[in-house]
Amino acid sequence: MPIPANILFNALKHHKGYIRQQIATATPTTLPGLLKKLGNSQMDIYYGYLTPERLFEEVLAQIPAETASAYLAWLNGEYKEIILSDNSKWILLEGNVPGQYIHLHPARYSPESMRVKAPILKTAIACIVCHPRIVHPDLVMVNQIRKTILQLSPVKDLAQCQHLWQVMKMLLV
Repeated sequence: MPIPANILFNALKHHKGYIRQQIATATPTTLPGLLKKLGNSQMDIYYGYLTPERLFEEVLAQIPAETASAYLAWLNGEYKEIILSDNSKWILLEGNVPGQYIHLHPARYSPESMRVKAPILKTAIACIVCHPRIVHPDLVMVNQIRKTILQLSPVKDLAQCQHLWQVMKMLLV
């Protein structure tokens, strides 16, 4: 998935298709390095039908992106929200990486997206990689993954896992 050079986009945090690609090649050994990139905050994951390439095309068609100065003048020190062809909403900010002046991520609670806390996403990805044929791992499996691979505290019971199941279902479908 080639990201245009001027766009700052963390696909592991924000694009279901990319996350699924990473899951397909990850192993329990490579998980800690992969999941470290997720940090500890909340994020919105786009699960719509737009491929990353199409997403970037549609974004670039709506904004002045030829130069950093044109883009930053358009932002006028704020952020902008745009709507793409599938009605998903995206936020554009000033990028903080040299050359990547367009920072892009799904809008909070946008159509075609799901708001997720990083520990839940990490747990979901790790459960899918470690137990690919199990849609609802049991409490022992979940806690073993959380403690040994993710260095996260255990959950007390499966009732606490409802959001985890939703995220796993979204990633598996």
